[in-house]
Amino acid sequence: MPSYLPFTLKMRTAAQRARIARRRERQNCTLSDAELDARLLDELQRTVNTHMNGIVGALEMIRKSDLAPDQSEMISLAQNSADHLLSDIGQLLELNQDTIFHAHAENAPQLLSNIRMMLIDTDAGTRERIEKKLKQYGASADGFDLPNAALLALEQAALGGDPYRIVILDQQIPGMDGETLGTAIVNTPLHRDTLIVLLSDEHDRHDADRLTLAGFSAWLPKPVSRTMLVDTLAMLCSCIARKDAPRFICAGVRVGTEQPESLASFAHSSVLVVDDHPVNLQVAQQMLACLGCQIDTASSGQQALQLVSEQRYDLILMDCQMPQMDGYQTTALLRATEAADFHTIIIGWSAGARHQERDTCLAIGMDDFMTKPLRIRALNDMLTRWLKPARVAMGSATQADDELDTTRQMFGDDFPELAHLFLEDSPKRLLLLEQAVASQDAIAIAKFAHILCGSSASIGASTLAALCRDMEICAKNNAIDEAPARLPAIELEYARIDAKLHHMLDTGKHAKSPDAHDKH
Repeated sequence: MPSYLPFTLKMRTAAQRARIARRRERQNCTLSDAELDARLLDELQRTVNTHMNGIVGALEMIRKSDLAPDQSEMISLAQNSADHLLSDIGQLLELNQDTIFHAHAENAPQLLSNIRMMLIDTDAGTRERIEKKLKQYGASADGFDLPNAALLALEQAALGGDPYRIVILDQQIPGMDGETLGTAIVNTPLHRDTLIVLLSDEHDRHDADRLTLAGFSAWLPKPVSRTMLVDTLAMLCSCIARKDAPRFICAGVRVGTEQPESLASFAHSSVLVVDDHPVNLQVAQQMLACLGCQIDTASSGQQALQLVSEQRYDLILMDCQMPQMDGYQTTALLRATEAADFHTIIIGWSAGARHQERDTCLAIGMDDFMTKPLRIRALNDMLTRWLKPARVAMGSATQADDELDTTRQMFGDDFPELAHLFLEDSPKRLLLLEQAVASQDAIAIAKFAHILCGSSASIGASTLAALCRDMEICAKNNAIDEAPARLPAIELEYARIDAKLHHMLDTGKHAKSPDAHDKH
């Protein structure tokens, strides 16, 4: 065997493979028809997603070429057809899941009984109504209007041995939106087993993958009906009882407008793509090249180990399902031989979309997870989370202005309130971040950078959010020596956003003043 392996891999004999096949066949015989149907549909989804990865990826790359108007129209038509096919496959899986889902809902009183839940919502009426309904079903429900009080209660409950099993979050929380708060909760080891349900009317179907990967268990649109909420919680409680990771529940999704593409550049980042499917390798290679990465490819786990033994990579995109040595085994071997002073970012990549695959990837030592088919926007977002984009020219930093204006248009008359909340809260967070950097407290740096990143993204300050995300990743990788050098850029960008928001608020006041005079 090659010297880069820490131990010898024993290949299975034909007789061993036959015994394993017979054992699996006996196990399958004990499954119900519904469970067998679920396995069949999961395998169908995996197969479709694998082959659609080549189609979707190729179409995205073709659109970046210089096309005639009729060619661009035909590519858009093909992309829409591909999206609809993937959506239909997803709905087929959901229909299969509905049979089990409704069976759980009929037993909601038994399933919800004695399950400890937390509700965080600033609307007292909504909070009381949901609390009352949950208690009617026997659940232990506590409501909070402020995130700080809720986080303290969450920590005390976990340390006391009686943790909250489900947290229901409203998206509109002053100072910190529900998605940011939920992501912070699931990323805390103390609350790893807590299931997060997001109530929001701001998200659309394109957010489902991001919420799934962030660790959310469900997203329900507002206003939430009693039946939808109880059915969802019954499903999650059933998963708790079976000690099974829940499939992400996304009910009542609506289509939103696409955000304009703005891709980063990773010109100095080396990436290794590992996949046994040649089309998948080619698609990933083309997309990563478009983002400026330096790319190597490997068609097997063994080849990946050989390449990693010869050079360092900033990131590895690892296919989970490969013959002989899958992505899980390959990752375990890489982690076993990894030097103490260098951590390679490994991203799991799979055609399966179940929540369990993400959990398995993280448990085996991967850093993140992506599903096929691969989209260049999702790939760009993932690279931005884990790698340092190449520096852009100073003039391009004003790109965030457009997003501030977009946020103002989205919120309308409510924008001044959102802006004031950001302007009141952010200086405190920035001061805490500065103090954490000064004391070289990696945990505190990551915490306050994460919070500031979330609030900046919510207001539309994308450049500031990206700088804070870089600081957070730096702290999580224990590279706190880099933090002092990154802080001035955050402070400078915050000063620009602060001035821009004040200008927008002042302009809004002047624009309304003539109307006020006309009324008198």
